[in-house]
Amino acid sequence: MSNQARVSSIDALEVFRAELIHYTEKARVALDDMTSEARRTRTWLDVERTQYWAAQLKKLTKQLEQAEAELYSANLTSPLASNALQKMAVVRVRRKLDEAQAKMRVIKHWRQVYDNRTGPLLRQLEPMFFHVGQQLPKAVHALGEIIKTLQAYAEASRPALRPAAPPTPAEAPSPESPS
Repeated sequence: MSNQARVSSIDALEVFRAELIHYTEKARVALDDMTSEARRTRTWLDVERTQYWAAQLKKLTKQLEQAEAELYSANLTSPLASNALQKMAVVRVRRKLDEAQAKMRVIKHWRQVYDNRTGPLLRQLEPMFFHVGQQLPKAVHALGEIIKTLQAYAEASRPALRPAAPPTPAEAPSPESPS
């Protein structure tokens, strides 16, 4: 039995270490993207959609007031006429206003529910953040140290190559002999 280890694939460890570094970076980017996307969605709900639908409500409320004023004016000028166009305008704007109010209720609902739905999912990522931010860099460092140790061991266990001894005068060709 030999007391020496056979170190034959340090290159494979170096390749694995390089791939682990690459994986760590990709995992870090993916985790950051997930949390950023959750924050962007929350901001989108809180700011962009809320402001948009609030502006739509304001605009449609003004349009409804204007359409109702036109209907009232038309009823005053000709009380016996049907004023169908004005009535249809009021109905159309009222329907749009109702739709905008429904959209605003949906936004308000999701603003209230969003954190409850995404919070547990984001908390499930916390162990991954720990592994990617703490454990994997330690593993990369440990692999680097292992590779150095194995390289030193492999160097020490190689048979020493002796430099070739200069030829003796009997073996050396004489300068006078024909070649």
